[in-house]
Amino acid sequence: MSKVVFTNVSEYNQEEVTRAVKQMFDDLGGLKSFVKEGSKVFLKLNLVREMSADKAATTHPTVVNAVASLLQQECNAKVVVGDSCGGLYNHAVMNSVYRGCGLKEGEAQGLYVLNQDFSSKTVTIGGKALGTTEIINAFLDADCVINLGKLKTHSFTGFSGVAKNLFGLIPGLVKVEMHATHPVLEDFCHLLCDIVNFAQPKIVLHLTDAIVGMEGPGPTNGTPKKIGKLFCGTDPFQVDVASVSLFDEPLKMPLIKVAIDRGYLSQDFAEIDCDFALLKADYIADYKRVEVQSDAAFLHLPKWVRFLAEKFLTQKVKMRTKRCKKCKKCEIHCPAKAITMGKKKAVVEHKKCIRCFCCQELCPFDAVEIKQSFLLKTTRWLSSTKSSKKKPK
Repeated sequence: MSKVVFTNVSEYNQEEVTRAVKQMFDDLGGLKSFVKEGSKVFLKLNLVREMSADKAATTHPTVVNAVASLLQQECNAKVVVGDSCGGLYNHAVMNSVYRGCGLKEGEAQGLYVLNQDFSSKTVTIGGKALGTTEIINAFLDADCVINLGKLKTHSFTGFSGVAKNLFGLIPGLVKVEMHATHPVLEDFCHLLCDIVNFAQPKIVLHLTDAIVGMEGPGPTNGTPKKIGKLFCGTDPFQVDVASVSLFDEPLKMPLIKVAIDRGYLSQDFAEIDCDFALLKADYIADYKRVEVQSDAAFLHLPKWVRFLAEKFLTQKVKMRTKRCKKCKKCEIHCPAKAITMGKKKAVVEHKKCIRCFCCQELCPFDAVEIKQSFLLKTTRWLSSTKSSKKKPK
């Protein structure tokens, strides 16, 4: 049985956050039980793109500062902070992301060094969906890693926590290629599980920043939602189960279901040592969730049925003309090459679209909307009406 701890934090006050993080580390046995003296520790953040911390899409600087300062004080660690964002992985882009996400100040204070090695190596994964792939050297060169994720909704996978955060170990545009080669949601979740399985031996702790999370069309265009929690544990799937239980049923999440299928979790989560009763008391009923849909359900249907299902029962990408600035980020990063620039806005060729929603994730102007057909809305409304009669576990 593995322990997942959590604590209440009212706001991003540095003193309060540091105290809360230390309490969680102590409850798990203390930092020294995970990190050797003088180790080089990589803090893997969620830095999806250049966004200010108040947007609730990236790991908050106060959480980063708290972990880094405790590593220095208690373990005399050399702390390196970084991630591979959704776009290009190079010096210019990443330093712009660091600056925009509010991380330069912590470096100036001497709490950590921002990663400036933007190279990667091909490694053997040997997984179900991945044989080999590129992994960023910042991860490979570290003695150990602490994974600092952000709790938010995600239009493709339903939510993003600490397990999904490890997709950022793949450098830059290689992630785009992976979306193209793994367009089916279940297959993509297996890919994520393969990455977690590869990375886990080096990761000593997983911490989720849920002081302010994101609801609605995440992972970048949703709305900040105050949750008031931090979570920490040694297993990413278990930490995700605990955090997701605050606003939805974990068993509904595709990544958690695949983790169960692969034996990383049991169906009843009996291996998780966590006070779920206390979390249930803080359940957020009005949280604006993201309903995800598996493409796998269509794969074995007759062609004519599949055509109708994909036409009327799938979400579609729509570009908002007034918000689109024709910056071409969606066109450049679309794995399926389904987006081109029109006269007034980006244009989506829906037959090519694989519904990975990278365009929505990377658009800096919130110009990408995920639309549902009337039939899909009706189907989901009927489904949610039935499920709402059940009390969350």
